[in-house]
Amino acid sequence: MIYRHFPVLFLLLLTPWAFALKPADPGRFEKAIQAFEAEDAAKAPPKDVTVFVGASNIRRWQSLPERFKKTPVLNRGFGGSQISDVVHFAERCVIKYQPKQIYLNAGGNDLHAGLEPQDVLASFENFVTKVRAALPKTGISFISIPASPARWDEVAKVRQANALIAASCAKQGIEFIDVFSLLLGADGKPRSELYVEDKLHFSEAGYDVVTSAIRWQKDIRAFAKKDAEKAPPENPIVFTGSSSIVKWKTLSEDFPGLPVMNRGFGGSEVFDSFNYAHLTVIQYKPKLVVMYAGSNDIAAGKTPQRVLADFKAFVAKVWAALPECRISYISNAPNPKRWSMVAQMQEASRLVEEYTKTDKRLQFINVYPHMLGPDGKPKSDIFVSDQLHMNAKGYVIWKEVVGPYLK
Repeated sequence: MIYRHFPVLFLLLLTPWAFALKPADPGRFEKAIQAFEAEDAAKAPPKDVTVFVGASNIRRWQSLPERFKKTPVLNRGFGGSQISDVVHFAERCVIKYQPKQIYLNAGGNDLHAGLEPQDVLASFENFVTKVRAALPKTGISFISIPASPARWDEVAKVRQANALIAASCAKQGIEFIDVFSLLLGADGKPRSELYVEDKLHFSEAGYDVVTSAIRWQKDIRAFAKKDAEKAPPENPIVFTGSSSIVKWKTLSEDFPGLPVMNRGFGGSEVFDSFNYAHLTVIQYKPKLVVMYAGSNDIAAGKTPQRVLADFKAFVAKVWAALPECRISYISNAPNPKRWSMVAQMQEASRLVEEYTKTDKRLQFINVYPHMLGPDGKPKSDIFVSDQLHMNAKGYVIWKEVVGPYLK
C-alpha cells in the first residue's frame, strides 16, 4: 500500500517546493519600465550617466541626485524586483543609456522568494554577461545584499550570497561594495536607526552608510594594502579626516620620533570617518587620534549641528573599543574658496570646542586664527592655486599649532 501511493505522496511533497522556486514573471514590472520610458520621452537622460538599478532600496532612494551632485545619476530601481528581472529588462532600463557606471543592488528578494544563494550568483553573472556584451567599457559595481531586521532569519543565506558574488566580482574585475557589515551594530545585529518603520528599507541614515561606502571603499582598501606591505606602528597617533590630512605629506618629517600615521581620505566628511572608524582608526589601537573634517560637510549643505552629532558618534564609536584613547579635533580652517561659508564653519568649530570641554580625553586644536592675515581674511600665500588646500607654508603653521598637542 505504501509503495502503491508513493508517487502521489512524492508529488504532493514536491509541489509546494517547486512553486516556491518557480521564476517570477518579469512582466509584472512592465508598467514600471514603461514609466521609465515615458520619463525619458519627457526629458532626455544625461550623457555619461551613472545608473543605479535594482530593487526597492534603489527605487526609494529619493536623495540620490543630491548625494552625488558632481555625477549625473539615473535611478532605475523597481521595487520588489529580483536580479533576474533586472537581467530581463536590462536593455530598456540600463543598456540603452550607455552609462559610464552601473550600480546594482538586488538579491534580497530572490532569497526571500525561496531561491538559493547559487541562484542569485547565477543571475548576477547573467547580468554581467549581458551588460558587458553591449557595453564592454562600462564599469559595474555590486552593492552587497544588505542586512535588515525584517528578514534577519534569512541572514545566513544573505551572507552566503554576498560571499559568492564577492568572489565572482574579484575574478571579473568588478567592484563589490560591502555595506552589509557597515549596517551592523556592536551586537552584530542591524542598527535600527538605519531603517524605516517596516524594518526592511533604508532610512536616510541608512543611505548615509551606503553613500559613504560607494565613495570611500576603494580608499579603505588601499589602506589595507599599505598595511599588508608595511606593518603600521604600535599604538600610533592616527591622523584622519579629509583632504587637508591626505595632503599632509610631510607628517612624519614634521613630527620625528612620534609614531604618526596618515589615514585621511580626501573629500570625506565627519560621518565618513565615523562610518569607517573601525578600519581607519580602531584596528590600530592608537593612543591619540587627530581629526580634521567638517568643512566638506558644510560645503555639502550639512548644518553645524550635524557636524557636531557626527563627531560625537565618532567619539562614541572609538571609545566603545578604546576607552583610554585621546581624540583631538582640528578646527575648520579658513580658506578663500569657501570664505562665504565661514560663519557656519566657525559655528561648527564652536560647537565641537564646547563639546571637547566635557571630557579630558578630548582636545580642540584651533588653527583658525593662525591662518588669518592682518585684514582678518585668510593669508593669501598659504594656499595652492585651488584656494582651498594649503601649500608648504600652510602646513608649517599646522605643524607649529598641532605639535604641542601630540606630546
